[in-house]
Amino acid sequence: MMLLAGAAACASEAPPPQPVFASVARSAPLHFQYQLTDGKSWLASESLRGRPTLLGFLTTYDLASQAQARFLNGIARRLGARVHIGAVMLERIENRPLIIAFRDGLNLGYPVAMGDADLISGGGPFGDVHVVPSLVVLDADGRLVWKKLGLTVEEEIEKVLQGL
Repeated sequence: MMLLAGAAACASEAPPPQPVFASVARSAPLHFQYQLTDGKSWLASESLRGRPTLLGFLTTYDLASQAQARFLNGIARRLGARVHIGAVMLERIENRPLIIAFRDGLNLGYPVAMGDADLISGGGPFGDVHVVPSLVVLDADGRLVWKKLGLTVEEEIEKVLQGL
């Protein structure tokens, strides 16, 4: 009986707090270019220099991706011109109409791009971001400074940005 009580007490303890700002070694500036859903413009690393950048890796068929897209929209509304924000969809080009519906249905106020075959298969400059949603933060020089696989809430994103 005493053993069960001890086990129950341990199970109810909260895990120790984890640092919010991940200890990712800063990379060299990353280079990438993904076509926007309009088929004419690009989400390119060179155009994102000068401010921190948030890039969400999403899909149209995942509820957590929809939540992440909305959280990024909230950050865009609050921080405006202080950060760059974009979404890169991890879907094939044939899904462009679905991606446009996703973008427009959620009224996203930031660029939405199509991932290339390398990124979709788990390659690319960000390392493996095939878990959706995923989020990366680049510093003003375009270096990867933080990455999270899975849903990231607005408060956590803002803490990461404060740590830059």
